[in-house]
Amino acid sequence: MKTMKKVWRYISKYKKLLIISLSAMLLVQALGLLSPLIVKSILDNYLVGIERPWYPVESASNDSVFYNNRYYSQNAFSNEGVSIVIYRGGYYFSESIVESGNKNLDSNTLTVTTQNGSIYSYAVEKMNREDILKFYQPFISPLTILIILLFVRFLLQVIFTYIQRISTSMINVNIVRDARKDAIASLQRMPMSYFETEPAGKIANRIISDVGGMMGLFSTIMNLLVNASMAVIFAYVGMFYLDPKLALITFVAFPIIYFWLKYFVKKLNTIAVKVNEQNSMITAQLNEIINGISILQIFNFKKQTEQNFNQLSNEFMQEKLKENRLHLTIGWNMIRLIGSLVTAGIIYYFGNGYLTISGFVVTAGLIYAYNDYLSRLIEPVGTLFREIGNLQHAIVRTERIFNIIDGDREDDSFVEIPRFKGKIEFDNVWFSYTEGHPVLKGINLVIEPGQMVGLVGHTGSGKSSLMSLLLRFYDFKNGDLGQIFIDDEDINTHSKRSYRKNIGIILQDPVLFKGTLADNIRFGQKNVTDEEIEEIMIKIGGKKLLDKLEDRMKTQVSRGGTNFSVGEKQIISFCRAVVHNPAILIMDEATANIDTETEKMIQTALETVAKNRTMIVIAHRLSTIRNANKIVVLENGIKVEEGIHRELLQKNGVYANIYRSQVKTGENQI
Repeated sequence: MKTMKKVWRYISKYKKLLIISLSAMLLVQALGLLSPLIVKSILDNYLVGIERPWYPVESASNDSVFYNNRYYSQNAFSNEGVSIVIYRGGYYFSESIVESGNKNLDSNTLTVTTQNGSIYSYAVEKMNREDILKFYQPFISPLTILIILLFVRFLLQVIFTYIQRISTSMINVNIVRDARKDAIASLQRMPMSYFETEPAGKIANRIISDVGGMMGLFSTIMNLLVNASMAVIFAYVGMFYLDPKLALITFVAFPIIYFWLKYFVKKLNTIAVKVNEQNSMITAQLNEIINGISILQIFNFKKQTEQNFNQLSNEFMQEKLKENRLHLTIGWNMIRLIGSLVTAGIIYYFGNGYLTISGFVVTAGLIYAYNDYLSRLIEPVGTLFREIGNLQHAIVRTERIFNIIDGDREDDSFVEIPRFKGKIEFDNVWFSYTEGHPVLKGINLVIEPGQMVGLVGHTGSGKSSLMSLLLRFYDFKNGDLGQIFIDDEDINTHSKRSYRKNIGIILQDPVLFKGTLADNIRFGQKNVTDEEIEEIMIKIGGKKLLDKLEDRMKTQVSRGGTNFSVGEKQIISFCRAVVHNPAILIMDEATANIDTETEKMIQTALETVAKNRTMIVIAHRLSTIRNANKIVVLENGIKVEEGIHRELLQKNGVYANIYRSQVKTGENQI
């Protein structure tokens, strides 16, 4: 119920389409009620209705028949009448009214045994084709009308079914589109911790595939609760009209179906959760294989990769087989069998003549109509067992997509705030990703406006964690201590979106997106022209890159920026940060993966860009921060040294050791 309330948020936007769909569905079911009654009338009143008594009349009329020099009509009444009997495909005329019962013909004598055991004998003569057609002549006009009504009913049912399905499809398509939009919007506001615990492929599967669960849920609800309920109601209307006694007897089945369904759903739900989870894991593993295909090929990890994937696929297959076995044993397949047995029972019930109406043994038309209504009653139950599996999968998938849509989100409000002056202060900062295991331990650091500060330390020393806190990728949790200030104001004062407007970052692994080069650099700054971007790129030393591009700023960037080298991508991301003109710029190992020539170019660019902004450089190559105003050395989450390059060398501590190791290996001749 909670899940449906969540989905209703999207369905309610399209109430007009929903009303059209429900109205069309109601009309389809109403038309379905008429069909058996029309067929019953055709069979009983006209095709087999010729067996009703015919009475002699004085003159010809529209409903009279001339036979053996006399006129007969079924609409007249007298003490004397005649009958036409259909027996084994032949039509026989009797000068008397023939009683209803079991018939037997011997030569020209017809014997009838009634329900109470009485036996009657009648002299009959076989009729020829012309005489038979005479007696059917009064039925042609009303029979034609009924056939036309049956055709019109069928045509209207096709039209309203089309309207219902197209309107339902339009709702489905729209709610899936809206849900995907909201999921993407929500995804961009979720905390970084979410992306650390969920594989990228699994998240993609939720937005691409699991969002279809909403479509399945809506369609299944429409089929089960609305369409099936209407079908049951209208079927019972017809059944009570034809035989209230038998209709009441069928209610005995509902408690049995309830407990049966409850057990079935319990078993199915457990399997559905596993199936959907394993399906997501298959997508996630596929994503890892595709993204890491070059590494897998280089290290010849093909066989192990296939084994791991096959194991996951086999587990998924086993759960799907369990689901199929469940359906085949106690699911919709069993319902079909029971439905067939019930139908056979109804035919037996009527066939033995246990029910009489107005003195006549129940007719073929009544048997047809009642059996039709019964099948309409059994069909929704079969649909329930068949679709309940889809419903369980849809609920699981819908809950998963709403974990993203309604998940924890950061404040996305935006208010224009004054540009930061650039003073940064870390006050006794203790931080841990996992409670009880701090990665930053009592960091105290003050960075003055306009300073360039270098962060140095071995892998795992806490450099990136410190910057992640500054960028508010993570916030302080229970067990964490300290505060971070910018311009003497707590960084939590403003929303993250407003706060980050004044901060830029250049990552070690540049991220580029499919589109033009200008769009990758502009990145939302619509008021920046291509010409201005070119000027900035030339200013930071990217003229050589521009000159080799035939389309310059309109050059198309491939997925992941594979048509650019690592150094070129670094220049592009550097230019992107400058275009946004942040008051504080962070460089996270930005020169770790580039060649010496590109490093020199960025070194020159740094001197230009550093003017009027605070810069923090996480450095692997110490040459990048040689001229920094301050160098901070971290070791195991603790600030162990602070000073300029020359002072730290003279201290002969951690920084000096890192410097000497780089000089010794020839990595950095400083």
